[in-house]
Amino acid sequence: MFGRELMFLTTFGHGTSFTMSRIVFLLSLLTALLLLPSQLVWAEDPAVEMAVAAEDSGEEAAEPPLEERQFNTFLTKLSPDESLYFVMGSRESLNAKFQFSFKYAFMNPQGAVSKKAPFFSHVFFGYTQTSLWDLESESKPFYDTSYRPSLFYRKESLHRSTSGRFKMWGQAGIEHESNGQGGDESRSLNIVYIRPAFEFDGVLGGGHLSVVPRIWAYIGDLSDNPDIARYRGYGDLRVAYTGRAEDWQIAATLRIGTSGKTSVQFDATYPMDRILSRTFDAYLYAQYFDGWGESLRSYDQHLPWQIRIGIAVVR
Repeated sequence: MFGRELMFLTTFGHGTSFTMSRIVFLLSLLTALLLLPSQLVWAEDPAVEMAVAAEDSGEEAAEPPLEERQFNTFLTKLSPDESLYFVMGSRESLNAKFQFSFKYAFMNPQGAVSKKAPFFSHVFFGYTQTSLWDLESESKPFYDTSYRPSLFYRKESLHRSTSGRFKMWGQAGIEHESNGQGGDESRSLNIVYIRPAFEFDGVLGGGHLSVVPRIWAYIGDLSDNPDIARYRGYGDLRVAYTGRAEDWQIAATLRIGTSGKTSVQFDATYPMDRILSRTFDAYLYAQYFDGWGESLRSYDQHLPWQIRIGIAVVR
């Protein structure tokens, strides 16, 4: 059985052969994504264990070193923003796509500024990076990477119904996006956006439905991609439905340009712990994309549809 699996890996993607080192590298990357949530939790374990040991012995807990306290404070302020995933596909050529995304609450909610102006306790710095990786070419180059730093205000609870089955939250901010290239391959833009979210519980037999539109306006220089609105438009819409047991989820993201050119992405996830007896805190993930501009570099191109399969740490 192992021999057949190895043969599949080494011939996956229209006859492309992988060296063992590349296989080990890809498996290592997948493992790192799987273990990421646990590592973030374990980072706080030494201080917790010290406190528990001191409590059991009746002694006063020793204060952790300054560096450890600073790192633990950093972790409490760091959280996922958009999805974190790694997927692979082989439409026309073997390729991979991965994304990581975090937000950081840099204001202390107990500080003097936040107490006088609570608005600032909901301000975040965000960073999202999405890469398309060409695994078919000789040097295995990255086809394109989008870097998206942002600064935004996010309120988790704008409204909740008395029954508790409807919730509204919102986000608004400014975002820069570029691909870090020069010359003809350079792409960049800046937007200001608003993103209200509407969530409904008890839908279709007890599931959870979320409807999240995002509306934006372009600001600043668009000389690298002056016609981007024709392909991206001025907004997108994401709709997601999660099963009653909070296990499987299906989602769709739709975008329409001013010229009528569209793109759609479908996502399906299922918890791996339901299959592997709670071994991994991650999701099996299938992604389908079709339309214009999957990456910033090809914003005005309609590339072949893609189906990719992999894992998601955050969906």
